[in-house]
Amino acid sequence: MKGTVRKDAKVPANTVRIITGRLGGQWLKKLGFTPGDVLMVDTSPGVITYRLQENGVARTLELVKFARAHKLRLIQVLTRGHGPFIEIPRSCLKRAGLMPDETLYAICEPDKPGTLKLQRSDLS
Repeated sequence: MKGTVRKDAKVPANTVRIITGRLGGQWLKKLGFTPGDVLMVDTSPGVITYRLQENGVARTLELVKFARAHKLRLIQVLTRGHGPFIEIPRSCLKRAGLMPDETLYAICEPDKPGTLKLQRSDLS
């Protein structure tokens, strides 16, 4: 997949970013996503949701069983360049009906710490 974080959207507290293809940079670290963290990935039409799993590495067996039972994905936050990087699995893009080069909103909701949603941009 090509692309990088493009720019901040004009919203309070930088809770939304506009991205194309990749999630990476220091803004993820500011939101609490650090290399090595385990994330559960869920999909629904037009939306991909990442949820941080506390003590994820230590709970791998439990999380794998849960993910398989509920048709979810598990991934780890990686390091690329100078900061954290989160993969957008192609299978999740396909299940959500999104394209790899599509512009998406990355939304971190203040009332749901450790949750990051990617959703199709709807400029209307």
